[in-house]
Amino acid sequence: MRSEAPRKMWQSGQLPLSVLGVVALAFVLRLIHLSSAMVSPLTFQLGPDEDYYFRFGRAVAAGVSQNSAEFTFMDPGYGYLVGGLFKLFGSGVFAAYLLQCLVDTLTTLAIVMLGRQLDRPRAGLIGAIFYGVCSSAIMFCCSLLKEIWVAAFMTWWVVIALQLLRSERKLAWLGFGVFCGMGVAFRSTLLTLGLAALALPWISGPILRAPLGQRGIRTTTFAIGLMLALAPWSLRNFEAYHSLSPLPHNSGVVLHQAYNSQNPESAIWVPDFVNYLNPSEIWRGYSAEAERRAGHELTPPEVDHYWQSQAEEFMREHPGAVVEDVGRKTLKFFASADIPINRSLQEESLFSFIIARLPAPAPWLLALGLVGLIWLGIEDRRWILVAVPLAIALLTTALFWAEDRFRFHAFAILALCSGIWLDAMLRRIQSRRFKPAVAFGAAAAALFGASFALGAGVNTPPLHWDQIVWGYIKMGRLKEAEATAERVARDQPDNAPILEAQAYLAVRRQDYTAAAEAYEHALRIRPRSDQAHFNLARVYMALNERHEALAQAKIAMDLKADPDYKKLVDALQSTQ
Repeated sequence: MRSEAPRKMWQSGQLPLSVLGVVALAFVLRLIHLSSAMVSPLTFQLGPDEDYYFRFGRAVAAGVSQNSAEFTFMDPGYGYLVGGLFKLFGSGVFAAYLLQCLVDTLTTLAIVMLGRQLDRPRAGLIGAIFYGVCSSAIMFCCSLLKEIWVAAFMTWWVVIALQLLRSERKLAWLGFGVFCGMGVAFRSTLLTLGLAALALPWISGPILRAPLGQRGIRTTTFAIGLMLALAPWSLRNFEAYHSLSPLPHNSGVVLHQAYNSQNPESAIWVPDFVNYLNPSEIWRGYSAEAERRAGHELTPPEVDHYWQSQAEEFMREHPGAVVEDVGRKTLKFFASADIPINRSLQEESLFSFIIARLPAPAPWLLALGLVGLIWLGIEDRRWILVAVPLAIALLTTALFWAEDRFRFHAFAILALCSGIWLDAMLRRIQSRRFKPAVAFGAAAAALFGASFALGAGVNTPPLHWDQIVWGYIKMGRLKEAEATAERVARDQPDNAPILEAQAYLAVRRQDYTAAAEAYEHALRIRPRSDQAHFNLARVYMALNERHEALAQAKIAMDLKADPDYKKLVDALQSTQ
């Protein structure tokens, strides 16, 4: 018989020492990683989405251009959160990283609470330990990305949903609606959790025994809270481009990136008319191309609608390819390999004491967690609420991209389910019921092996050595930047971003001939790099080759309407 002491201690507001120990462990690990991150080149040269939110936050803090088409392209909640931190503490990332360490630590506490709500306190504690040492979670704490917030939202959504199933308080549904609306501001796909919450008064628990009218009041109250939370973003979009939708204008563009004739495997990809894999550049390129085809200026929703129609046309004409792509990305969700864009465990392990010593979490969390969810489903009808965040993470991966950060959103719930698996195994072994223990142990082992087998067939992107080199440059560690760039260039002679970094370093040495050669080589590989054209123009000026400088400056200006590019063209033309 289970002891009632821990339950009474919890209800009295006193956390057991075991819980405090697990939460403290999670926080300390994240602080150790934070100390590494603040002196890592990966922090000084942010990834594409991180750079977007850094500039978005600075615009919010300054109160300038935060409602421009560039910054209404992506989900706004995180940009405004970062902007608020920049306003309070300056435009450094430390405050954001520290806050995210705290938020993610509270996610471990939410896992403990879930275990108790499901009458499996030991499973919750084990799951919290699993998540506390999860290297992906620790990594994302120190990134300028919203992943920690989305994972926290999904986990606390389950906590609140389970609590509301037993609650008679109608006003709590208003708060739950506001909470769900706040989640949508961080990621549009979380609107599905809001829709799922609308069904809660009609599925199970004491509220199911309430009269239809009372259940309807709960649903209506929730919807009011949801709309209240979404209203500021509707007003923002109406002010920006006269749309009352609270969602950003990126769904059609993202859909076209995933489904078009030039991207047969629905991989992470940008078309030829986009210069860089950065949200701002993706928006500029897609907007300019849509307006070029239309022959006139378009509003952001019109641009998005155009590309949505293009993607839908491809999907109608190639249903077999779409089904194949969805199946391929679904399998990648279960693969051991991570597919990064902004943050990579392999890159982080080069600079983080903690990440270097922790195993990659995906294969064991998937194996134990999925089998644990099945075990929960056999014993508890509330399993469906636990499964909802997993389903959303899987759906996002299958429909869009098999990117590791989308899968990460489910890791806290997978950690809980892993705890459920281990707790159930221990209880079966202690009661000498070996048959179910062997069966579910074998199932977990089979999934673990399958995850590695699937991972072996996944082509993961190479390390972003250029980001590391530029990070060293911005830190003033030029010798390390040069040594790293030279080593990578020997192994990857056609790595255009590395060649551009080498050219920049040559300029710093005032070796303009070497810089010109490196930029020219880089542009043969990546001719749409407007920055390389602009920098090459300045190198040609240093070499007193003004005709060639003007030609390069004009190309840069044609690729991107940047004031600096135009200023250089005007200056060169005035001296012709």
